[in-house]
Amino acid sequence: MAERATLGPVTCAGCGLLCDDVSVDLSGEAVRLHPSCPLGAQWFAERVRRPADAPMATVDGEPAELEAALARAAELLRRARRPLLYGFEGSTVEDARAAVALADRIGALVMTGSPAGPWPGAPALPLRGASTATLGEIRDRSRVVVIWREDPETSHPRLLERLGFGAGGGAHRTLVVVDARETPTTARATLRLRWPGTRDLEALVTLHAVQRDRPPASSDIHEQLVTLMEHVRDAPHVAFLYGPGLTDGEGGQRRALALHELSRALSHERHVVTLALAPAAGTIGAQEVLTWQTGYAGNVDLASGHPELLVATQPIDGVDVALRIEGAAAALADGVVTIALGDRPDADCEIWIRTAAPGVHAAGTAHRLDGVPLALQAPLAGDAPTAAALLEQLLSEVVR
Repeated sequence: MAERATLGPVTCAGCGLLCDDVSVDLSGEAVRLHPSCPLGAQWFAERVRRPADAPMATVDGEPAELEAALARAAELLRRARRPLLYGFEGSTVEDARAAVALADRIGALVMTGSPAGPWPGAPALPLRGASTATLGEIRDRSRVVVIWREDPETSHPRLLERLGFGAGGGAHRTLVVVDARETPTTARATLRLRWPGTRDLEALVTLHAVQRDRPPASSDIHEQLVTLMEHVRDAPHVAFLYGPGLTDGEGGQRRALALHELSRALSHERHVVTLALAPAAGTIGAQEVLTWQTGYAGNVDLASGHPELLVATQPIDGVDVALRIEGAAAALADGVVTIALGDRPDADCEIWIRTAAPGVHAAGTAHRLDGVPLALQAPLAGDAPTAAALLEQLLSEVVR
């Protein structure tokens, strides 16, 4: 089928913002978006301009029939001692539901974050909870917006516009950016605070002490923290926005916990909310599906026959088969057999099965970074099944 010159309006899943007012111009060599967004244009281009000769599946790097690849994948999962399901960055809610059903049947570990890299610690949200808000509430009510260790001008290009900091907007509001780097977001800050990321936990704990009028005896960042607290104390509504820059890496969830504890303490005299800037559109939906199905968000172990929240320091020890669902590859331990379901060919796995790209070739539901559900359209016809359909087939094969 010939491509239409213009698609839209459609929902763009190029980042967690899920802008639903986007038109896609395919008339030239380069894909262009209206309103303009380089991140969204790249996301559509990678999915619209798929090679015509891309196979439906590969096994050990060689093209294979879909049914043969599914049968091989099902056999691997059936015999797995410690299966892992991960990815979900580009998944829909429907994909995540099917994944949890399969994980429940085979007793798998489910991770909505990366299984590689330093373990960030026990998840903060179930331990403390969080006061959150929609983009609309932050836009309409927050007089102070603090962006902590993130560059949304790059990672979520229309975020500040959506929060009312567009051209001519935000004149009576304060945009605080905590970041030691020079970024497009720091260039727009009303108040810029600088210290290394390794000192974020110290800064958050010290802010809590300043809020209680019990500052430490000395600290070279104390003056900056006092300035921030003066802005917070003058505002009836404050929002703290953060992302992987705060929470990733060793101790990341302890830093998130400190932020949630701070927002809770500050809320005695004003309304303080936090919002995680999920970099990928599918992550929030997958976390919320896990919450509905298991009672826990994030990383859940179903090996014992009932859901368990992961708090261990090395949760992926012993994994022998990993199923990656609409997500980026991760560096797993040697000997782990990887099965990938995704819309683009993947040579770094034993089995890859092509899926219909959500938001381009497949419709579905995704959750914006503030939890608001939005529909993904399928403006172009495709010949591949969805990840949800493939997961349902795998489940039927596994239990056969």
